[in-house]
Amino acid sequence: MPSAARHLLTSGLGATISMNQADLIRRFQELTEPEDDKINLAEAALVIASTEYPELAPEACLLLLDRLSERVPAGPGASPLENIEALNRVLFEQEKLSGNEEDYDDPRNSFLNDVLERKKGIPITLSVVYMEVARRRRLPVVGVGFPGHFLVKYLAESGEIFIDPYHRGAILARTDCEQLLKTHFGTEAELRPEYLLAATNRQILSRMLNNLKGSYFRRANYPKVLTMIELAFALNEDTLPDLRDRGMVYFAMARYADAVRDLKDYLSRAPSDDPQTKEVLRILHRIRALMN
Repeated sequence: MPSAARHLLTSGLGATISMNQADLIRRFQELTEPEDDKINLAEAALVIASTEYPELAPEACLLLLDRLSERVPAGPGASPLENIEALNRVLFEQEKLSGNEEDYDDPRNSFLNDVLERKKGIPITLSVVYMEVARRRRLPVVGVGFPGHFLVKYLAESGEIFIDPYHRGAILARTDCEQLLKTHFGTEAELRPEYLLAATNRQILSRMLNNLKGSYFRRANYPKVLTMIELAFALNEDTLPDLRDRGMVYFAMARYADAVRDLKDYLSRAPSDDPQTKEVLRILHRIRALMN
């Protein structure tokens, strides 16, 4: 068992993470231990959802993805555009999957079971549905960790075709991707080649966890934030940002001894030019004042 998983069992989180959630974290670790291309993305995403829905039956959701794929008249014999059109027709015209513009920050948008049931999601979860249905049809669709707005791309022999599942499977030219980037980050933002690279399964799961971490933090649901952080540790046991964030959450929960432990550990490992160290030092000074 990696050190992060062992630490979960000994760090005094029993007050905020139930045994059921601890079991889920262990299950998540088991699912994400293999080589990246062997990770079952949908099953791992459903473990994340199970932290909110302990009685969730993953098999039912996986079966639903199977049945969706059976309705897609696509395959290697058709052209890429025909396959994309078939995917879009089933997922967006028939199933009515759509981006949740009204309540983008709703945590339910990040749970795969909710997305399949409610037909609403955010770019990354709609992309996971798109990828999983395409994979079952043996179509070469992969995720793209585009900044601010997750995409997918179809790996056609003639070139990559970028698709936006959040906007009903719209096909994007590189100029569209550049405009999307500027929409999120301002007119000075420049489209870099690495923004269009295929995302690994671990990167996709990490991004899902980050989205939920932020959503729960904005709701001051700190126990849920801690759960997402511990899942992130199970995914990648040496993430300094998560160590810092856990210390900050402990501070918000008035768990000062735990906060001091994590924040000191963070400072001991952070690079000298880390811009976050000033804020961490400020919080440590505040904790010392509160504990005196």
